[in-house]
Amino acid sequence: MPILRRYWFLFVFGIARIDWRGRIRADLRHTKMPKANGNGQSIVISREQLALIQSKLDYRYKVLTDLMFFTGTRVSECIAIRWVDVVDNIVVIRKCNTKGKEGTREIPLPPHLVRAISNLPNINSYLFAGRNGNGHLSRYSVDKKLRQVCSDLGIKGFSTHGFRRSFITNLARNNTHTKLIMKCSGHKQMSSVEKYIETTEEEKFAAVSTLW
Repeated sequence: MPILRRYWFLFVFGIARIDWRGRIRADLRHTKMPKANGNGQSIVISREQLALIQSKLDYRYKVLTDLMFFTGTRVSECIAIRWVDVVDNIVVIRKCNTKGKEGTREIPLPPHLVRAISNLPNINSYLFAGRNGNGHLSRYSVDKKLRQVCSDLGIKGFSTHGFRRSFITNLARNNTHTKLIMKCSGHKQMSSVEKYIETTEEEKFAAVSTLW
């Protein structure tokens, strides 16, 4: 199967397995999926878990999920991106599409994502054209697709907003200054950013042990 050859590493590292029906499933015996917290927020995912989800998506949705994972855009912001918003390896999130309409922000794109975007079909002014070429994809369509894929893979607690939480959490884990994270996410309050950041027992131990 071509898909098995492409995502072989998921099976080698115990992230995925084949069930008795021949379907790809998340191997929860070896993959520690973070749990949703008490506030009902989505779990965060790693790049390996992103690859597992994308193994069940078509090309357009792979690019869409990459954009959300690597730029921290909300699904409503991502589906509204136009071709003219991608300039010189930067994506511009227009003020009119942001939550609260508070300001435009610019986010750098990784080279592989720039190439992937250039290979999307140019149907209308949006990167992700809607049905029959009208407008753009709807939030409902993206949410429905992701829910179905996560259900098929046995992944619980993840939603479209989880891409944004993962982006912010991964920046924090890379010791990115909070003000820079706010610049990328568009948050105005530091307390808002902190609500997105997922921490683990291992990170807590590592932090405390620096004082020993």
